[in-house]
Amino acid sequence: MRRFLLGSLLALGLATALTAPAAAQMREGFYAVEGQNPDGSMYQGRLQLRAGEGSAWLVTWQVGDLMVQGLGVVQGGVLAVGYSTSGQVGVATFEVQRDGKLRGYWTIGAGMGTEELTPQ
Repeated sequence: MRRFLLGSLLALGLATALTAPAAAQMREGFYAVEGQNPDGSMYQGRLQLRAGEGSAWLVTWQVGDLMVQGLGVVQGGVLAVGYSTSGQVGVATFEVQRDGKLRGYWTIGAGMGTEELTPQ
């Protein structure tokens, strides 16, 4: 039992160490947005990422005249964000890259879009 517990703690520590560098690269600030809608059309915009209370992240997209706000959490190097736009609920997930970029996918239930966020 003691050997199992020690092995489990070592595995947990290794997993934490492997995900920590990616999570550490995510930062508050503005990001350039380059995305592709589910229909294949491209778009550009700007995103602001701010630390919220606890472990929450506040996310605001500005794409043309559309402003979208969301609430996210980071777990294992992935930022997951819930948001609402034009009366539709959506979800986005971004993998935090070592260079500080965030790459991911989003949906409002009608196909899957992609986005890349580059720190400014």
